[in-house]
Amino acid sequence: MPRLAFALLFSFTIGPLCVLAQEDNTEVRVSVVLNADGSRTVYETNAATQKTVATTTGKDGKLREKIRWDLDENGRFLRGEVFGPKEQFRFILQNKYDSNNHLVEEAHLAKDQSVIGKIVFRYDAAGHQIGYSTYDGAGKLLGQTVAPSPSPTKRK
Repeated sequence: MPRLAFALLFSFTIGPLCVLAQEDNTEVRVSVVLNADGSRTVYETNAATQKTVATTTGKDGKLREKIRWDLDENGRFLRGEVFGPKEQFRFILQNKYDSNNHLVEEAHLAKDQSVIGKIVFRYDAAGHQIGYSTYDGAGKLLGQTVAPSPSPTKRK
């Protein structure tokens, strides 16, 4: 039977709970994120295979969604297959990043790779996200958001 060692890391700062499981030379990092709506997402990442499985469950513990991610060489989410609570296929996520490591596009694809929709993110010169635009599968703009700009300071 392979040797299995667990190390539990607790963080008292704002951040996910992380668990590290090691079997032979393969490490799986587990991060738990408690979402604002009371649901929880568990990320199980295997750096050696460049794969992550993100599983979201509701407050009641029932499965909501599972995403099986392929990671790029920098550990970023590159391509994910999204499944519903009964493991039914929903869509594919395809992410693109710029040279500054910012997520610039999230495409939603059907099983046949046709585009269902797209989100394009915008950043200012300092690298802060300043908004995004959503498009349908035909490329028609559906909506935009703009981050609020800081209020000007009043002079005395």
